[in-house]
Amino acid sequence: MDTLIQSIYQLFGVNSKEQFADLVSAKGHQEIIRQHRADLIASRIFPFAVLFGIVVPAWGILDLIYFPTEIALTFVAMRLASGGAFFILAYITKKVRIGMKRALTSLMVMLMIPTLFYQLSTPLIASAELTGMATTLMSLYGLLPYVVIASLALFPLTLKEFSLFSLVLVILSGIGLYRSEGSDLNMLLAQLWLLLVILGVSMFSSLQQVRYLISQMVKASYDGLTKLLTRRAGMDIMESLFRATGLQQSNFSVLFLDLDKFKGINDTLGHDAGDEVLRQTAKTLSESIRRGDAAIRWGGEEFLILLPHTDSESAKNVVSRLMNRGLATLPDGTPVTASIGLSEQHEDNTHSWKDLVDIADKRLYHAKQTGRAKCVAPDGSEVHFPAQNARVKAN
Repeated sequence: MDTLIQSIYQLFGVNSKEQFADLVSAKGHQEIIRQHRADLIASRIFPFAVLFGIVVPAWGILDLIYFPTEIALTFVAMRLASGGAFFILAYITKKVRIGMKRALTSLMVMLMIPTLFYQLSTPLIASAELTGMATTLMSLYGLLPYVVIASLALFPLTLKEFSLFSLVLVILSGIGLYRSEGSDLNMLLAQLWLLLVILGVSMFSSLQQVRYLISQMVKASYDGLTKLLTRRAGMDIMESLFRATGLQQSNFSVLFLDLDKFKGINDTLGHDAGDEVLRQTAKTLSESIRRGDAAIRWGGEEFLILLPHTDSESAKNVVSRLMNRGLATLPDGTPVTASIGLSEQHEDNTHSWKDLVDIADKRLYHAKQTGRAKCVAPDGSEVHFPAQNARVKAN
């Protein structure tokens, strides 16, 4: 059994159950991976939407030339409607940075346009007696289901997402194939078999893109020492979260932490001890926040915690939890503390995530200037490290 599982892992280029789970579902993906995958899907929809928005209506000229007038006019109307839908998709995916749900919805719409076109065109073509070039055009319409299924290979979809897309498309394509092939069961089965083969190849390609994207994002977006988000990656996440919470009129809190007297740790105990303190702190931060939150190594001994949908009172509870747990300890068992600034989107009336960080930074500085080992909140209240854990006292 273990050999079979390892063979499956090798087939998909993964080494563990967790990595395989990331290919199956997006449930465990970090927010930055979700957003970059959404951006990638949108960026690939855009050029296709523009291209099809132009080509699909233009193809109506051939319909008018080679098909009977009644059928040709129906096709032209369908093509104009399809072209308009493609241009709307192009606008949505180019002008607005979209989330994962909207990206997947846009992809489904893009795939459904030619699929529905095929559904509507099949009975029209079947009812007409066609010859010459019209027969060739009819054959090209018959390729639409395969083109749509094959196009799934261009997008990084998890197995769960791919299965949903393919189920809808295969059912609709199967109906269309049944209409076109009629009672010829052998031909229908051959067409469905070809459709499933293309589907299998597309699925493998799509999953490999997800695996590669996650691998590259982990390398580029996570700090090698602490395994937290880098500053650059964190800025992208913060921009997305700030916009999302603003649209939902929800709270968004930020904690800005600076480890107290960290330079002294490096100077007296060495950089290896300092690195260990950073690793311990990062581990504490990661394990003390929710899945939808984010921890960032902002630089040196500075850390940023993003708490979407969290007001300042709830954020202070997070701070208390961190303080009671303890950020890190020195080799002699001495606890490490931090100066913390807390800001909140609504209470501080901020209009950008940069303002939110700047305000938190100012409160951090105030905490450091007035004794360290504490957090300063928007209302001026303070949360202190427990006395038995505080190793840093006011100068």
